Amino acid sequence: MADFPPTSSTRRARVRSDNNGGKLTGWPRPAMAFSDRVGLSPMRIALLLAMAISGILVGYFVGKYLAPAERFATPPTAEQKQSRSAPDYEERLPSDIVIQSNGAITRIQLPTPDAEIDFGSYERDAAPLSAPRDENAPQKAKEEPDTPETAALTPQDGGPVVKPKPKLAVKPVQLVRAMPDDIAALQASDAAALPAWQRFAVPASLDTRPKIVIVMDDLGLDRRRTRRTWQLPGPLTLSFMAYAEDLDDQTKSAKKAGHELMLHVPMEPSSATIDPGPNVLLSGMAKTELKKNIAWNLDQVSGYVGINNHMGSRFTADTDGMRTVADVLKQRGLLFLDSVTAGNTVAHDVARDAGIPFAVRNVFIDHEDDVKAIERQLRRVEEVARETGLAVAIGHPREHTLAVLKPWLKSLDAAGFQLVPISAVARIAP
Repeated sequence: MADFPPTSSTRRARVRSDNNGGKLTGWPRPAMAFSDRVGLSPMRIALLLAMAISGILVGYFVGKYLAPAERFATPPTAEQKQSRSAPDYEERLPSDIVIQSNGAITRIQLPTPDAEIDFGSYERDAAPLSAPRDENAPQKAKEEPDTPETAALTPQDGGPVVKPKPKLAVKPVQLVRAMPDDIAALQASDAAALPAWQRFAVPASLDTRPKIVIVMDDLGLDRRRTRRTWQLPGPLTLSFMAYAEDLDDQTKSAKKAGHELMLHVPMEPSSATIDPGPNVLLSGMAKTELKKNIAWNLDQVSGYVGINNHMGSRFTADTDGMRTVADVLKQRGLLFLDSVTAGNTVAHDVARDAGIPFAVRNVFIDHEDDVKAIERQLRRVEEVARETGLAVAIGHPREHTLAVLKPWLKSLDAAGFQLVPISAVARIAP
């Protein structure tokens, strides 16, 4: 009977020592029958596992950070535009625009996108912020005799009638700027004594030029576009989704790039078919549960100046719910930006009454995900800023938005505008 050379495992097991009573010695593990059969050693198995794990990690990195940008071989259809916009704006945006100018807040009727805005010619009296206009309410015609002023405007040669500009019936709400002029010195001397919204603010030395604030929402979910956003000229106000991953790393990079940080907190939309995200703030929610959800959102990261609402057309109309939010923000020293996703919002009214710094959105940049529409909205931003002294605009990290914003931001200084963070224009009741 022929002798066959022993396997490596058998050979190890046959090593004997005279000093241990004849017991088998060697590597104390079972014989690797399987590895001998298929020709795999433990080292090769470990190497294959390491290669597989590396492949998974590389695929994850490429998919999350280096994925190719969305391409539009053909212009998107109206249905595609609507589907892209639906997660951000769950209903038709209000036609009223909220304006801040020298501490005054009022509403005017916004004309069609291509029309020139005349901030002095109102078709109706300005309504108070807490009483949005009812579109279906019948309009009672005013029956007034001709005065010398109006009679003089009656055309004698067939020319157009020029109507005088009616006076505002409601006195605009008066506010004061909340940020001290010497904030940079205060941050350097005793930052810990400042409320969070001042401690983490990007100092801005205001001049006489019209002010523009650009707030970018929904950041943190798409890491690649988020990174492209903080690479834009600033200072921008970057609002990160509270439930995004790696918020610490992302917000630190955005802050290092010179931008101001906010937290984008999910609030209940009008439509029950749209998911605004986890730990959403719901109208009618028990106060203890609502506070837990607010705390969860606010505790996800630090270093931000305040919050604004993600969706929230239903919640921002809930006075009791917004009072709870305002109370928590006041305790934490944070400001609030009302994104105005619905015409009946009470969010900024509640913030004003609570005595916390707040601001209000004037223009949405990219409700239509289309280059021409975005360019048109940016022209509106400029027009609002020229006429009122301030425009607060909100956009999103979309391909078209980023492409249009980059050259536009670079042109602001030469066009006579001052780009500032949201903290620089926050107002508070005196």
